[in-house]
Amino acid sequence: MRTTERHAAAHAATAATAAAAKRARLRPWPLFVAAGIALGASLALLGFSRPQDAAKLVLWWFVLGGGLLGLAARRCGRVAGRVWLLLCLVFGLDGAVQGVLRGFFGAQPQPAVLAQALAEALANTSAAEVLGFVLGQRGPLALATLYGGIWGAIGLGGRRVWQRADDLDLDLDHEHEHEHERAPRTRARPALPLLLLAVAAGLHANPTLLRSEPFLRWAVLYQRHLVARAEMQQLAAQRAALWATRAQWQVQRVDAQPRTVVLFIGESANRSNWGLYGYARDTTAPLAQSFEGLGGQLLLFTQARSTEAFTLPSLRLALTPATRAQPQLWREAPDLVMLARAAGYRVSWLSNQPGSDGWIASLGRDADAQAFINHGNWRDSSAEDEALVPVLRAQLQGAPPRDELIVVHLLGQHFHYALRCGGQAGPFAKVADDAVMRALRAQGRSGAILQARNDYDDATWCGARALGQMLQTLAQARPGRALAALYFSDHGQEVGHTRDFAGHSAEDASGYTVPLWIWRNAQAQALPIDASRLQAPILLDTLDMALQHLLGLRSRWYDAQQDFLSPAYRALQPEG
Repeated sequence: MRTTERHAAAHAATAATAAAAKRARLRPWPLFVAAGIALGASLALLGFSRPQDAAKLVLWWFVLGGGLLGLAARRCGRVAGRVWLLLCLVFGLDGAVQGVLRGFFGAQPQPAVLAQALAEALANTSAAEVLGFVLGQRGPLALATLYGGIWGAIGLGGRRVWQRADDLDLDLDHEHEHEHERAPRTRARPALPLLLLAVAAGLHANPTLLRSEPFLRWAVLYQRHLVARAEMQQLAAQRAALWATRAQWQVQRVDAQPRTVVLFIGESANRSNWGLYGYARDTTAPLAQSFEGLGGQLLLFTQARSTEAFTLPSLRLALTPATRAQPQLWREAPDLVMLARAAGYRVSWLSNQPGSDGWIASLGRDADAQAFINHGNWRDSSAEDEALVPVLRAQLQGAPPRDELIVVHLLGQHFHYALRCGGQAGPFAKVADDAVMRALRAQGRSGAILQARNDYDDATWCGARALGQMLQTLAQARPGRALAALYFSDHGQEVGHTRDFAGHSAEDASGYTVPLWIWRNAQAQALPIDASRLQAPILLDTLDMALQHLLGLRSRWYDAQQDFLSPAYRALQPEG
């Protein structure tokens, strides 16, 4: 009898061990963790998303998905299985759609771009155009379809794992329901799932993360589009009302010579990183070579500073009569485009920045001709400034108008710096031991900042290459005609110059340190410019005065004492 009891006990122990092993194999939470890691890795490796964007989606998987799945698992395995399937379908479909968009646009596009494309597709697309799109994008579409299908299969397979794990829990409970030592079956406390959902709720307050939340991504995108459209409509109405008052602007020409004036608006360029200004690396060699080959006159201003450390407030002061003392005057006074058109100029606006929202885009939309080549998010886009060269060449075809203003708005050196060079990389990406690197290490800069400096210097070099090509294109297309080009950057950039940081900075002098130069051919040199103030302090909120001077016009807002091209210029010192 005792032997029988021992055999029964051993059999029971073996069965319990086998059941426990089976139960361990069916634990679904390791599957959840593995799926989250696979989600991020696959998006980055397939090129559906940049690594940092993939990381944001993975964060949502673990925080939002983990919270929802944890609460569902407390209910029962079948509910958890359904939630698991939903998560796989939503996250997988979101990743697949991002892959199609990046395949078509080259980047995650602006909300207005997507909304406009969708509206045009619904209203105007024919069956032939649909077929053409499918054939043209068959690679990204096929890969995205396969990707979504794989995540659907993971969802279906994982749902069975959750259900079987729960069924096994019930079977084991039933087997031991008569054992006195067996405690009643309990489920995990909801503390962790509720904590995860609380964190997820807090993350929704972050606009950048909210744009990556797969359940709300498209609602957020559409809302941003509505806000941008309303803003553009309001700006258009304000500008139309302002244009109607142009007779009061007292715009007049001060000479009759026909001319072409080009305004290059740079982005995030720090003068300290330009070889032309003495930087240890020759980051502007392509531009310097163009200057040398073209001849003419180069005026290099060495003490220019932006008034603001961010694009919109800086350009509102630089391109309108608004100043630090009267920052809201941009609403009431005409901008550069309006003044030039009122003086008889034909204005063209060529841009590698978004053209569907914002005050700056509204200036371009009011030009006589415009071209916007950047269909992605300006920060994340891989659109290169060199892509503006053929656009500029096309704009210059044919006989020039009597008076011509061409504005070229560059993407410049805006982060992410490594995207600014595209296929033709610059020379500094892998430099590890030169004067710049040694100086940064001596200042205690981190490895990430060292790489950021290399990427930024590459972006400067590639930007100089684009500028040189555009100057050559202009000179070839406008021979024998007064041609002047002015370049400035909207603001600077901190990339390890004063601290271990890379990006826009309102705290550091590097956030305001900008390059400013004028190049003129022989014909334009006959026009009066005082070139004796190259070392004088210049603040960009007075740039509109110099632009009026360069265009040969005056208005009621012109003040010679604020015009650094005039002999009457009185330099204003920076505040603080």
